[in-house]
Amino acid sequence: MDIICFPFERVVEINAFILETEPGMKGAVDLAKLQGALGRVDNAIVYQGLDDVFEIAAKYTASIAFAHSLPDANKRTGLIVALEYLSLNDFELTDDNDLLADAVRDLVVGDITELDFADVLYAQYAQGDAPTD
Repeated sequence: MDIICFPFERVVEINAFILETEPGMKGAVDLAKLQGALGRVDNAIVYQGLDDVFEIAAKYTASIAFAHSLPDANKRTGLIVALEYLSLNDFELTDDNDLLADAVRDLVVGDITELDFADVLYAQYAQGDAPTD
């Protein structure tokens, strides 16, 4: 599997788009914090052998959400990065925005782990991949 690493510039673009189209505070991005957050994902891939695309997507969400490197919409940006990462790896999710938003909130407040969040993402993929009668 070819690992796709997200460049910080793309994360900044995603965040800017969110803040242009939805409510949120505009301001400066702390690039050092953002690069550190993305580096945690890269390090887990390289040094810990993380190779499950859903776990990597979950780690992107958590790392971006916890870093608070963006002026606002850190959780939303983390989720969109995860969904785009999955899409780039040919995993399209059916959109259950409420479920995903609740899962990100639960991840950030510690009610679920990154692995639990990866399971939520996978379940959404599997649900959309299932044949319909």
